[in-house]
Amino acid sequence: MLKLSVRGTRKVMSVLEREKDRIINQIAEDVFATAKSNTPLDKGQARAGWRRENVTHGVNIVNRVPYIDLLEKGRSKQSPRGILGPTTRKISKRRYK
Repeated sequence: MLKLSVRGTRKVMSVLEREKDRIINQIAEDVFATAKSNTPLDKGQARAGWRRENVTHGVNIVNRVPYIDLLEKGRSKQSPRGILGPTTRKISKRRYK
């Protein structure tokens, strides 16, 4: 019969949880900054409308400016491809450690 005992799993899980949270926050900050910079600038309301919202299991990046959907659909000559498509393409090329 083989008996195996593993100790220190709580510490390992705690370290992994902190590392996961760190990476999530880093990605969220990159998405936030990139979406903000990809947002066309006229009067600045749409660009200033970006917010980070902490939720139970992560972070939401939101913009509640009423016309953000129009900008996302390419209504602006400054961002004819929208905001989130270029943002996700740029972020997906990054490597996080």
